[in-house]
Amino acid sequence: MADLSNILGFAGVFVMLFSYVCVQRRREYVKTLRYSAGNLLGATLLSISLLYNWNLPSLISNVIWAFVSAYGVYRCLKYMKQPEAVAPIGAETKEK
Repeated sequence: MADLSNILGFAGVFVMLFSYVCVQRRREYVKTLRYSAGNLLGATLLSISLLYNWNLPSLISNVIWAFVSAYGVYRCLKYMKQPEAVAPIGAETKEK
């Protein structure tokens, strides 16, 4: 089981670092569902790995990271359900 937990841990690290690289390449990526979902997945995989390779500070950090990412997923889904008439602050509107 230790090998599987290491694989999950490495996968979690990869997903989280990939999200971070995407943010550095394109700042708007932070506003996407993919960013928050990737962080949530990465934190979850790392947390599962830590259940087998115990490290309390890392587990606490990843659980908090997962909760913050879950909130980000919630916000993205909530924003996607808003009617098109509501534009973000600073967005230009076109008159018909």
